[in-house]
Order: sequence, then C-alpha cells, then structure tokens
Amino acid sequence: MKKTKTWIWQNKNWPNFIYDRPDTHTLYQKFGQLHMAETLLSPQDVLRLKTNTLGLEAIATSLLEGELLSQKSLNASISKHLKSKHTSQDITPSSDALVDLLMDAKRNNVPLVPPRLFAWHKALFPVHKKGAPLVHTGMYRDADAGEIKIISGTWEKEVLHYLAPDAKDIELEMNRFLLWLNTENTLDLVVKSAIAHLWFLLIHPFDDGNRRLARDISDHVLSSSSLIPSQLFTLAFEINEMKDSYYKSLDRVCFQEGVDISLWVQWYVKMLSSSLDTALQRVELLKTKALFWEKIKTITLNQRQRHMVSKMLHNELNAKEVKTAFYAQTFNISKPTSARDLRDLHHKKILKSCGAGRGVYYELRGFVS
Repeated sequence: MKKTKTWIWQNKNWPNFIYDRPDTHTLYQKFGQLHMAETLLSPQDVLRLKTNTLGLEAIATSLLEGELLSQKSLNASISKHLKSKHTSQDITPSSDALVDLLMDAKRNNVPLVPPRLFAWHKALFPVHKKGAPLVHTGMYRDADAGEIKIISGTWEKEVLHYLAPDAKDIELEMNRFLLWLNTENTLDLVVKSAIAHLWFLLIHPFDDGNRRLARDISDHVLSSSSLIPSQLFTLAFEINEMKDSYYKSLDRVCFQEGVDISLWVQWYVKMLSSSLDTALQRVELLKTKALFWEKIKTITLNQRQRHMVSKMLHNELNAKEVKTAFYAQTFNISKPTSARDLRDLHHKKILKSCGAGRGVYYELRGFVS
C-alpha cells in the first residue's frame, strides 16, 4: 500500500520547530567587519557599495520568477531611492516598485503587519503583463485558486515537492506567524531570520511571489539590529547562486514526520556566510581602487583619461574594448587624439599595451579589477 506523504504543516507540533543551535559567532564577526568598513570607507564608496548591493538584489529578485528588468531602469530607480543622480525618464513602474520594496524591507522600525505585507506583494506585480496568469495582489490566496502545489518535471513525470496548507487556514496561519515575527525577541537574529524565511514559505500565503517575499522577510529580520549592516550584503543574489542546494534543503524539510528544521538552519547559515564573504570582497576591491587613485593622484590626467580609467576600474568595460577607435568614438574625438591619450596613459604607467597591430588594446597596469 502506497504511503501518503506527510507535510510538515500537518504535524501535530506545527509550527513549534526544533533545530540544532548553529554557531553564528563567525557571522557576527563578519557583520562587524562590514560595519567597520562602512565607517572607514569614503561616503562616495559607501554609496557605491550600497548601490551595487541593491542592484544585485533587484536583479536576483526579478530573475527568480523569470522576469528580467531593464538594467537602465533599475539603475535609475536605485539612484532615486539612494538620493544620488538619476534620470527620471528611465524609471519604470516595475523597477520603481521593486526597489521601493527592497528598501522598505530593510527598514525594521515598524512591525510587519498585513497591510504592509500586502503592499510588498503589490510591488512585485505593479502591472499585469499581457498573456501572464492573473495574480490576485495584495491579498491572501483564497479557495478559488485551488490547491497550491510545487511541482517539477513534465506532466507525465511530475514530481510533487510540496503541497501548501488549505486556503481557508491562511489567515489564521499568517496571524500566528506575524505575531511571532513582531514579538519574538529572544532568538539569535540569524536563527530568527532563517525560521522566518522557511515558515513564511511553508504557509505560502499568496498566489505567486512567495519566494521573493520570503527573502525580503529575512532581510527585515536582520535589519532589526544596528550591528547588522543589511544594506551592504544581499541574500537574494547569494540564494540565486546556490539555488540548487536551496531547493534541495527545502525539499528535505517540507516532507517529514516531525518538525526538525536543523538542515535548513545549517544551510541558511552557510548561505549567509557566503553572502558576507562576497560583500567583504567587494569592500576590499573598493579599498584597492581607492589606493589606486591615491597612487596616481600626482599624475596629471585630462577629463577623458580620468573618465576612461574610472570606467575600467569599476569593471564597466571589457579590457579588449579599450582600443583607439573605441576611445575616439566614446569621446567623439579624432583617432590621432585618441591615440595620444592612450599612449600618454601608457607612458605614465597607468595602462599597459596588449596585442599587436590592429588588435592592440589597453589594460590597467598592476591592477586586477
């Protein structure tokens, strides 16, 4: 006789999760290193770091559901919200709503109550795309939506990964979840963030967008401490990088006889540690770039040269693009003038010449971007 699957929410002890307490000491050291970096970097570099982090977060969030937003519109929306220069005509409703959501999720000065959560959900779907399934935004799913199943594979070989709780139970489940989220203050914030992410996903309260909101709720929890610089690292990007193990970890928790979520908490701590390592690497890169400018501060450069070096430093160009013709086209100057500028940078040991003949291009000397 085939055994019926038991989902974690069907257990009599749901949602009183049990888990092995993880060692988060190293994570808090990394939080401290990031926090210290924020105080030591220049205001321009801190803004650059926040902009880069928010950009990665926005791209990862939009990609999660197979949607790719315009990089130009995302950059404009990020600049607007971080109060740096932006071109308003590049902003789209989708990019603006998403960035607003990501910024609000990192503000933990007010409780997360249903209206605020509904506003987040609406921000994920600011416009209905022609041909896409209709998503009932700003409200919990109801019985009309039918069963919510997480399925992979073809219709002939479907694999059921998860069956969510009944729609009639969603309001009760969410009220209990939000009460815990807003009042629990004894847990390690890393552990609370891990539990909040998983618990919300297991309830699966909306028609669509639950995975994206789970990440925002994780950010919301971590942002409740001033010791955790949540604007300097991104969970969404790291989860996308580790998405195979992410789904495997969820699979192992969803279907079980008990309520032990130790495997998920362990995975979450590993993912967060990786995210912080990536953020610290970006900090080191910014420090190296600052040292580069310090090293060449006595060297006279014209505006074109400084602009090109800056773009190369910040990885905005493939090195092989920096040829005489490209430089001339970028600044709308003659090729002889372009060649003089690049030869001058080579003579001053800022650039090195690579290739030969018409294939000559320039790279930064002694700097790995």
